[in-house]
Amino acid sequence: MSDRIDYGLQTIDYRLNKVEKKKIIFKQLKLNHWRPRFLIIRSIICCLWSTVFLLSGCASLGTYNPATGRNEFIFISTLEEVSLGNDVHQKLASEFKFSNNIAKTERVRRIGQRVAQVSDRQDYKYRFFLIEKDEMNAFTTPGGNIYLFSGLMDKLAEDDRIASVLAHEIGHCAARHTVKKYQAALGYNLVGSIVIGQVGGEKAKEITSMSSNVIMNLVFSAYGRQDEYEADRLGVKYLRSAGYDPKASIAALEVLQRESKSAGGPLVLRSHPYLSDRIEAIKKELELANGQ
Repeated sequence: MSDRIDYGLQTIDYRLNKVEKKKIIFKQLKLNHWRPRFLIIRSIICCLWSTVFLLSGCASLGTYNPATGRNEFIFISTLEEVSLGNDVHQKLASEFKFSNNIAKTERVRRIGQRVAQVSDRQDYKYRFFLIEKDEMNAFTTPGGNIYLFSGLMDKLAEDDRIASVLAHEIGHCAARHTVKKYQAALGYNLVGSIVIGQVGGEKAKEITSMSSNVIMNLVFSAYGRQDEYEADRLGVKYLRSAGYDPKASIAALEVLQRESKSAGGPLVLRSHPYLSDRIEAIKKELELANGQ
């Protein structure tokens, strides 16, 4: 006769006293209780790392982007991006007043289309809008929609300077900076939903319906420093190709610098580079171009 009994947990020596047996059984039950959770947590961690890996656009994956010179993993199609941009435009139309000054809006459209024709990205139609507001701002949304505030347009005054701002925004489009911000946020939301077990059915539809709200927040959030430098570089390139003066990028930033009311914090704490740093970077870019 064997001196050991299998309880389905671990083989226990039946000669042990009851207290010792209970301790062993309790320990095994506790381990079996947490083991499935550990496996789930391990799977979640693997999923998170996989998502970070995919969203990072590693060099061995994705499609080559001529604007950035890198292979990029973009899982949002052009049609989906345009659709998102249209949804955001509807929201913007309810929050801002678009200019009804035909001469000004046509001027913005004409300048913008001239620059857009030389963009590295041509898989959608660029659209330009003038927002009637005395603010020094311009931004782009997914799908090639670019918005300029009348306050900034009036301060820039010259076509070349206006073109430089629009070229910068077109640079963001070509480099897919806006859609990348949205893609990252969407990826994190989906992973978060997987973690709490809420993906599928109505919850999946709810996440989809939240996309417009998510991207509205992203549209007005700052780009990273490297994205801004890259958009500046592309903007200079597009200005030159479109027949505008690339030095107008410096003049436009100097206007913004003069009109800026806040000096900002230390560079390490800011998403945007200082305007002075962007100006210096553009000067170096022009020097390199002229040296070729």
